[in-house]
Amino acid sequence: EADQGRSPIDLDVRPPDYEPVDRATLESFLDFYRYDPLPPRPRVTDVEETDAWVRERLWIDGPAGDSILIYLWTPRAAAPPYQTMVFVPGSSVFFSERMYEDVEWTVGPAIQAGRAVMAVVMQGMLERPFPPGAGDVPPPSVGFRDLMVRHATELRLGIDYLETRDDIDAERLAYVATSWGAGSRLSFAVVDDRYRAAVLIGAGIDERVKPTLPEADNVNFAPYLDVPTLMINGSNDEEHPWLSRAQPLWELLSEPKELVLAEGAGHIPPAEVRIPAMNEFLDRILGPVSRPQVSR
Repeated sequence: EADQGRSPIDLDVRPPDYEPVDRATLESFLDFYRYDPLPPRPRVTDVEETDAWVRERLWIDGPAGDSILIYLWTPRAAAPPYQTMVFVPGSSVFFSERMYEDVEWTVGPAIQAGRAVMAVVMQGMLERPFPPGAGDVPPPSVGFRDLMVRHATELRLGIDYLETRDDIDAERLAYVATSWGAGSRLSFAVVDDRYRAAVLIGAGIDERVKPTLPEADNVNFAPYLDVPTLMINGSNDEEHPWLSRAQPLWELLSEPKELVLAEGAGHIPPAEVRIPAMNEFLDRILGPVSRPQVSR
């Protein structure tokens, strides 16, 4: 009677063979993603404090004379400078969820464990809507590629802002993404060399975002994610089924890589699976977080 299970999912569908470009060609694609750094000029508009973290809501200067909205969580359980997860969400933040809701649901326990999170609200998301008619760009178009470059630039300007803060360890950043950010926008993790690790949750190659220009195709970027990568997917993922979307991406990723395929889980594996796996992985790759000194 509800929409759950109203139609069958064919878990045996096999994907086409994907052929990524060579590294030299990929390097030429990076020219599309070049940008001019800007002084961030941060304007904090709200600070919310809880027992687990401090959440800042602020704006920085954007690439088109506009302003970019950023959320930054700093943990109570760690001492600065903080290791930081740069979070890129799923597509729900474009139409139904505000960024802070998605972040706190997806990685809130990882913040409580001691890592900061930065999330950039990109143009077109619920809190920064497109001008009328501006966001309707089909995947084969130049406009789609240009929008992907725009979003990548906004994310990188957010990292530039992190580098201005004394309480952030800019040498220990992890790209942490779900669904949209872990799939069709995987290029975001490749075009910037400041990440030291990547965690992809509910990742896959979505044939609905094809064909697209090669400089916007995640197939071409996946083999060149040159940092240790953890992929966390559900074996019963209804959005990115393992055989047809997730496994093809997994096979394209380069070593070192690790896989958690949660038995029976759907698109975003439950917190009791994803959080311990993520924390243990980042502890090994970035090192354990620094704990506050307790006075005696």
